[in-house]
Amino acid sequence: MDPVSPVSGQKALQPLDYASPTNQPPRRRSWILFVILPLIAVLLISVLLPSTNYSHIAPRVKSASNLRQIGQAILLYCNDNQGEYPDSLQTLLLNEDITSIVFVSPLRSETAAVGPTTQAIAAQLGSGNHVSYVYLGRGLSQSTATPNMVVAYEMLAQPGSGTNVLFGDGHVEFVGPVTAAKIIGSSATGMFPVTLPSQPNSYP
Repeated sequence: MDPVSPVSGQKALQPLDYASPTNQPPRRRSWILFVILPLIAVLLISVLLPSTNYSHIAPRVKSASNLRQIGQAILLYCNDNQGEYPDSLQTLLLNEDITSIVFVSPLRSETAAVGPTTQAIAAQLGSGNHVSYVYLGRGLSQSTATPNMVVAYEMLAQPGSGTNVLFGDGHVEFVGPVTAAKIIGSSATGMFPVTLPSQPNSYP
């Protein structure tokens, strides 16, 4: 039986069930909010933002990682050889825990040297098409290598491009086309060591 209002003597109106927050029926979430709107947002971003090709970034980072591993292997070699640098990458491979794949850049077409023994793999390194990096550390030592001295650099992925460089303190930096051309020119003429000016910003 419906309750009677004590003031008017009339039956009190009862609120509908959905007026109570605890009795509200669950709302149906619109599929438009979760499907269509995100698609529209992605479309707008792709249209409004300038197109940028990032396909070269990951290989460049991998190549820089290769050079860092080479630098770490050189440090271990120095610890075992009175601070002297190895005379070649083959010597580094023969004496330290490093694999031939590290000497190959993903930005270039060289392939990793293979063989039944480490000696056979090292021999392949000198036969061509199995090394993407030019080593300039021959004759250096921990006492003579400076932070701005080039120890190794990646051969250019394409003419006029920049390249990754391993420096005497073990850090790796990507240098621009101007600096890359200077490094290559110096190494081609046999001017060693190759030292770049010290500067806080990236090389052009």
